[in-house]
Amino acid sequence: MVAGATGGLGQAIAVKLAELGCSMMLVHHDNTERSEKLRAKLKERSADAWFYSCDFSSGDDINDAIEIFFDQAKSPYALINLIGDPARVDWQKAQINHMQESFLKNASAPLHSAKAFAIKLQEKKIAGAIVLFSSMQGIYPFEGSLYYGTPKAALVHGAKILAKDFGGGPFIRINVIAPGVNQAGMAEESIQKGKYQKLVDQKIIPRYGDAENIGKLVAFLLDPDLYMTGQTLLFDGGLTLRRDLLR
Repeated sequence: MVAGATGGLGQAIAVKLAELGCSMMLVHHDNTERSEKLRAKLKERSADAWFYSCDFSSGDDINDAIEIFFDQAKSPYALINLIGDPARVDWQKAQINHMQESFLKNASAPLHSAKAFAIKLQEKKIAGAIVLFSSMQGIYPFEGSLYYGTPKAALVHGAKILAKDFGGGPFIRINVIAPGVNQAGMAEESIQKGKYQKLVDQKIIPRYGDAENIGKLVAFLLDPDLYMTGQTLLFDGGLTLRRDLLR
């Protein structure tokens, strides 16, 4: 089950999973153009996938989608949830409702989906995997990122708690990916505006990230033999590590 499947990172992940022969339920809540683009990519690969439209920041919609998935999936196994919001607001002028809205989409809803999915796996005595998405801004305190980085940091901590709660038998692994600047997804618009160009120019990072590599990382976290849970993989090319060298 891939939530946020028609976004830039979501499409790369769906294509990678299709290449691995996975059957998928692709959850989306966006324009038809992106959905049709993904349909075409998957058709080329003869993928076993079906689309489901809903608001994955709504508790009722999340619960309904998970019920449908477990009713229809041949072998229910994994949830990949990419749903989030960039929370592009002026942090000095933003109000409490902006933080609440960001928390809903960047922490509360993803964590609820992980809990609900894990409960279903546990009820059916199925070992499985859940992958959530934070951000480098949820790991490192970037200035001006109060309304985005804070909920993403909360997601990381919440995922650890869930990994602890569901880590026995059956083994349900819950891990997090924290991307840096990738040429897809939320960062793509910022790249196009030149926000991160100086990082490449000054060789803080060798290049921008690649959505295809995120797909490979998701595939790694879905490996049934993976002996890892409650971890966050920072995937930023060393950006947060070397940011102090920026002139």
